Amino acid sequence: MHTSLPRHAHTTTDPTDAQVVPVARLVEAGLRRTSRAIRDTARPSAGDLLAHAARARRLAELHTRRARWWAILQRDTATNYAPVVYVQAVVTAVMENERQARYWTDTADDWQALADGRPTSDVAGAMSNWADLGLTDPAAPGLPDTSAVAR
Repeated sequence: MHTSLPRHAHTTTDPTDAQVVPVARLVEAGLRRTSRAIRDTARPSAGDLLAHAARARRLAELHTRRARWWAILQRDTATNYAPVVYVQAVVTAVMENERQARYWTDTADDWQALADGRPTSDVAGAMSNWADLGLTDPAAPGLPDTSAVAR
């Protein structure tokens, strides 16, 4: 298993004093911190649209960070001849966290659109403000008099 030196190990004058920390332990600590930050991201009050957008952006950032931690473990397992099932599990974790990051980015954009009085995305679901804005079939960007929605 690959190991990495912790930050404090680089400050010693005697290289034999440095402790080698396995990558899996570093990743585990990073995932634990990130999961705690996700859990502690407070839900804002119902009427504060900008706070909802900020929270969603923070969650997108944290899921991106978590995907990066999993990617570090992916590289480590793939280069150290771990069983394929472990590599596949780590790849699945990377992809799931990337999907969550995209979801929260899209959600943040929809909250921001609500706050700005702009149309939400076509996948906003219950957050959709099209009816409030008098929209039924938004035009595709850059294509006048055409629809982004298939008829």
